[in-house]
Amino acid sequence: MARAVKAELIKTLGYATFWVLISLHAILFLLVLTIANKATLNFNGVESNILLSKPYTWGTVAWLASWFNLILALLFIILCGNDFLFGTYRRGLLDGFSRNQLFKAKLSLLLLIAIYVVVLITLIALFATPVLNSWENLFTGYGYILVLFIQMLGYFSIALLIIVLTRNIALTIIVYLLYFALIEPIIRLFLPDSAAQLMPVKIISNLTPMPDFLGIMAKHFNVNDQLDASTLNTLDVINNGTSLTQNIVVACLYIAAFTVLSYFVFKSKDF
Repeated sequence: MARAVKAELIKTLGYATFWVLISLHAILFLLVLTIANKATLNFNGVESNILLSKPYTWGTVAWLASWFNLILALLFIILCGNDFLFGTYRRGLLDGFSRNQLFKAKLSLLLLIAIYVVVLITLIALFATPVLNSWENLFTGYGYILVLFIQMLGYFSIALLIIVLTRNIALTIIVYLLYFALIEPIIRLFLPDSAAQLMPVKIISNLTPMPDFLGIMAKHFNVNDQLDASTLNTLDVINNGTSLTQNIVVACLYIAAFTVLSYFVFKSKDF
């Protein structure tokens, strides 16, 4: 198993497109986070960059980072697709690797990319936001970054299933984008709200919701006695959507299901 993972890493790290997309992801995230931190839009006395101050920092960072999950998914599709395109899996079997080892090596790569992104996002956020102004409550809300990790695995698992079914990079990218942007949204239109909320893309995308700026403004005003408690309670009721815990559990079930399906397709198809 270790030998298969090592071979996977050598192959990936020697691939120029990997470094291009990884660098593009890091640069775009740094750029967006820097702009968000420098923005000083004023809403009734509350500046927009309050979203990057404690205790909202990590929730906002996770939301901003989720914008670029598509780049990582495309990278993973290309890495997996190349193995089908260039017969790498076939050569791996001839070199003595089992299908099980080859699949686990690809899953290891998936996990390593997700872990790398979590580390990258954490380091960039520490130095590009006001979070290091004090050590107090430094990692309050950091759980949102861990949720982002689960979200990345969700996007990757969908990409993995499609690529092992099609074994074609271009077709997988088209199907992947269409499913996210068109197919599932149309399906949800014909489902009851309770079922539509549990569709894969809906669940996975809801793991990193947009920060509740209105709620943050309300709390800010409340500190200055500008809103009473009853108004804040009403806002809380309005802003409470699907439970994040529920979304995490369902997302993990989807990740497991897509991964298992991918494994059986991978084992059954000829290279």
